[in-house]
Amino acid sequence: MKLIIGEQHIEYKEIPSADEVIELINESLTEGYYFSHFISDGEEVYDEHEEYLESNLDEIKELEVVIKTEKEFMNDVLLSAEEYLQRAIPDVCALANDFNRVPTNDTWERFDMLLGGVEWLNDMLKVVSTSKERPSNWETYHKLTSNMQAELSKLGKAIEKKKNNQISAIIKSGLLPIFERLEKEFGETIDLEFVRRNLN
Repeated sequence: MKLIIGEQHIEYKEIPSADEVIELINESLTEGYYFSHFISDGEEVYDEHEEYLESNLDEIKELEVVIKTEKEFMNDVLLSAEEYLQRAIPDVCALANDFNRVPTNDTWERFDMLLGGVEWLNDMLKVVSTSKERPSNWETYHKLTSNMQAELSKLGKAIEKKKNNQISAIIKSGLLPIFERLEKEFGETIDLEFVRRNLN
């Protein structure tokens, strides 16, 4: 297997362990640089890197590690968060309406997906908050994150009490406006301080 990290090209005669590869990546990250993703035999891998390596290391011929500057990484984080919200907002509206009826298994599965998305957004916002490249309107993000936590807490109580109308109201009046505001803020931040990917 060939491992490429920046200018380093490492040829392995025997297959390394996932831990060895991850350790080497971490050692290669100097301050101000972030690990972004892998390109594994031409295929881009953005999620669950450790699991991916553990499952696929014995088949990979070439693994390229993509490292970005803090500014490039932050740009990607903001674009991903904006794209997620653009996809999620219509689903969140529909989900709120579904809780006004009798929620089905599908409703609960979509609700779990929403919670996963909120957790992911929270993680993104933490990355933004600890970055040296955080945007100038960071305080707004911080406030919206706190508001989102408060709505999630209310949602937890409504679920415990099995109050579907309350769940619907919290999604519609609590989470949805925060999602819409975050989408607007992300868009403005990207347009003013970062760059959009070339769509051609």
